[in-house]
Amino acid sequence: MMRRPAWWLVLAALALLAVVAPFWSRNRSMRVPVAEPAPAATRAPAASVTAPPPPEAVVDASAAAAVPWPPAVTRVLHVGDSTLGFTQGLALEMSTRFAAIGVRYDAHTEASAGLHTFATSKRLEALIREKSPDVVLLTLGMNNLTALHPDQYEVDVRAIVEQVGTRPCWWIGPLSIDRPENGLNAILARATAPCGWSSSYDLVIERQPDAIHPTQRGASRWADAIWSSLGVKAPR
Repeated sequence: MMRRPAWWLVLAALALLAVVAPFWSRNRSMRVPVAEPAPAATRAPAASVTAPPPPEAVVDASAAAAVPWPPAVTRVLHVGDSTLGFTQGLALEMSTRFAAIGVRYDAHTEASAGLHTFATSKRLEALIREKSPDVVLLTLGMNNLTALHPDQYEVDVRAIVEQVGTRPCWWIGPLSIDRPENGLNAILARATAPCGWSSSYDLVIERQPDAIHPTQRGASRWADAIWSSLGVKAPR
């Protein structure tokens, strides 16, 4: 039987590589989304835990301070994406602090919550009817942080704030990740009014191996900074 020349095998291998290479390259470059599909943020690759933050790392409280904490708060509803932590993380730290001053704190974490899907679901509206809080805290934006055109979410931010109604509210901005944001924080600072706005973007805290969610120690430092920026006072 006649053997095919070696050059035929070379050409066949090159042809196969030309077909497979684009798919291989594409799969290598994909990252797991934090929440909403494009243009929502994508999950950062696994990284080593961030070093403990320096003492000067604090939340920018300039906007939050403009809205005073009400004098007779007995119930707080805190709604956020996965950085809120379900029953751990920031939710646990805030719960401990509110319990110490006799305030009931209800945390509700919406896994993979993006601004558009959260706004259109009217989930916040339903939670407020159910919990009837005196104050609403919102921790949203992480899953849209690296959107190329964040201005498209301004209408969603305003829709979320509208669902709060006349209750006092504060919007706690997202932490940073290992990719640059393209102006979402500026839009949040503007569009969240009349809620108070507290930026967390420059806060340096310890993270889990995903480099996104805070460790419990990191969440404690985040809670301390938030608590200070809100100016929380025990009910009178």
